Amino acid sequence: MVLCPDCYRALYARAGGRRCPACGMTFEDYKRTGLLGCAKCYRYFRRELVPALKELQGGTQHTGKTPGKDAGENYELLLERARLRSRLEEAVRRGDDVEVERLGGQIRELSAAIRGVRA
Repeated sequence: MVLCPDCYRALYARAGGRRCPACGMTFEDYKRTGLLGCAKCYRYFRRELVPALKELQGGTQHTGKTPGKDAGENYELLLERARLRSRLEEAVRRGDDVEVERLGGQIRELSAAIRGVRA
């Protein structure tokens, strides 16, 4: 389909804003789930992501991660959280907002349990 510039802007405004050309993710999807759809999203949404990452993480330079002292004790919880994250990504791709919200809640609960915080 070929659209004039005005129709293109109108179509994308109705569709929830700009979409990553590789995976179709919007920045609104990222804000709702905290996950990006693909590696190209980092470049495509750079203007929006840089301030958000600085606020959230204190910087934009990746310094790596090291396993916590209790990684062995929480191994099953860590595996379950990884499974839930995979299911969350799939739900985002399908556009299943109810499932995204449910899985997001489960991931938050598991993350709190891993950190030793009880609700």
